[in-house]
Amino acid sequence: MDATFGGYPVRVLGSGWGLYRYCLVHPLARIGITRSERLPSVRIQPTALALHSLGAAQTVLFVRNLLDAAGIADALLQVARLDLHSDWHHLDIDSDERANFVTFSDRRALYEVDDQLTGLNFGKRGGAVYARIYDKTREAADNGHDYWPEMWGSDYDPDLPVLRVEFEFTRDGLREFGVTTPEDAFDMSPALWSYASQQWLTLRQPTDDNTRSRWPLDPRWAAVQRTTLAGNALPAARIRAGEHAGTLRKMLPAITGYLAGAALPLGTYDIDDTLDALLPYIAGYGQQTGLSFADRIADKRRR
Repeated sequence: MDATFGGYPVRVLGSGWGLYRYCLVHPLARIGITRSERLPSVRIQPTALALHSLGAAQTVLFVRNLLDAAGIADALLQVARLDLHSDWHHLDIDSDERANFVTFSDRRALYEVDDQLTGLNFGKRGGAVYARIYDKTREAADNGHDYWPEMWGSDYDPDLPVLRVEFEFTRDGLREFGVTTPEDAFDMSPALWSYASQQWLTLRQPTDDNTRSRWPLDPRWAAVQRTTLAGNALPAARIRAGEHAGTLRKMLPAITGYLAGAALPLGTYDIDDTLDALLPYIAGYGQQTGLSFADRIADKRRR
């Protein structure tokens, strides 16, 4: 169902969002609303489109404007989770190096595809700190997020994988550093990264010493520790274009296969003839079901 929230067009989902009974969706944010006195009345999760096109500071400004327009001007924004990451060529961590990591957590998980490392996770999901090291190029390709090469800019080499180092801080982890508001998060991000990459998790070079924490720091990880957390933003239209290109890229094998299969009973031999021959069948199916192809497109846009 389409509606407005503070004058902003939103879509109301038919189901809630976790503990929040009502869930509204805007291109820049997912919004949860509850009447419960045990929870904040509004929960807002910025979308990737907002964070990568506006940047973090402008996204917070959008959220404040949204709440102000909805008559919630005095709301105290609190950060429930903060993800910090940096992306790398030539980090090249192998599966057998997982034992060379020294971490405060006793939990780790290894992910491989065709015997190639695709991810290393450390810690408990939902714990104070959770770390992920994973192949971002593979994940972006799998999810159809084709805008990432533009985000990486001129330093990106399409012939090389990009490995992402990411630390997720939950509310409990943020409280330890006195982070409550978005402004706190902006100010403390360098300190959070330093703690996570210099104390909570490090990659070491093995020696004969039985105490791994005394092993020398791996030079690759020293570079990770020096991350500045600076990043670029892209116009929203280019991010949307990348998302659409990725969606089509994932759909093309199925679309091509279906069209080639349809060409056999239709008796056609190329793409133009096949599409032309399909038109009356699609129109007839629309009359039979009472839902035209244009109606189906409009319904998918609403969804």
